[in-house]
Amino acid sequence: MKIPKSSVALACALALASLPAAAGVVIQQEQREPGGETPLVQTTMYIDAGRLRIEVRSAEGEHTITIFDESKQVLWVIDRVAGTYYEMTAAKMADMKKRMDEARKTMEAQLAQMPPERRKMIEEMMKQQMGGASDMTVREMGRGEKIGSFTCIHYEQLAGGKRSGEVWTASPDQLQLAEAEYKTFQALGRFLAPLGQSAPGGAGLVPASRHIEGFPVRSLAYDGGQAVAEEKVTKAERRALEPGLFTLPPGLEKTEMDVEE
Repeated sequence: MKIPKSSVALACALALASLPAAAGVVIQQEQREPGGETPLVQTTMYIDAGRLRIEVRSAEGEHTITIFDESKQVLWVIDRVAGTYYEMTAAKMADMKKRMDEARKTMEAQLAQMPPERRKMIEEMMKQQMGGASDMTVREMGRGEKIGSFTCIHYEQLAGGKRSGEVWTASPDQLQLAEAEYKTFQALGRFLAPLGQSAPGGAGLVPASRHIEGFPVRSLAYDGGQAVAEEKVTKAERRALEPGLFTLPPGLEKTEMDVEE
């Protein structure tokens, strides 16, 4: 007897629903204009050992979800408004890195054939497009500063010698994160490393760089010497997480990631 597909889907849904919810950590963040009252972006992170879900909603109505499974070495980026998603795997990452490296070598060979003034102008344009990432430095400004209930390390970020941001970080345990859960963020950072600045979601997907100790609980972004955006952790708690949080939702159309080479 042929079993209807709808019955199979229902059985899978019931099986997932019957699984016990695992304990994990939920971290909520809000981004505002400095001194502003209305959140511009609200982010919720669901963290289990080896699995991570980052859900982002903007005031403009955007709704994106990123799901990372370390054991499967897969990352899904979902656009809830468009009803689409794309999938990144370790094999795809290796292929993307190979193509990006080949494009970089081709560009370097072309630059080497140009007159010095022309080459310098193009190199400056490329640096601006990358946001000065190659000139980014981080320095520690102090320890023990309180941000809400968190005891923090204060860092300053510099791009081309000018302040581009400030970050206050707290030890993972202050956000209820166990070692295995925090290492999930580090695993995501390693997974995305081949893409560099082309990684989806930018630095927001990974809580800290190798130059920064701990988990950011407050950050300020600067433009022209003025703070233009502030992001803060508003809540961190340990609670039961439903298994379905870390699986790809049904009914989405698969697309391909657009990576600038």
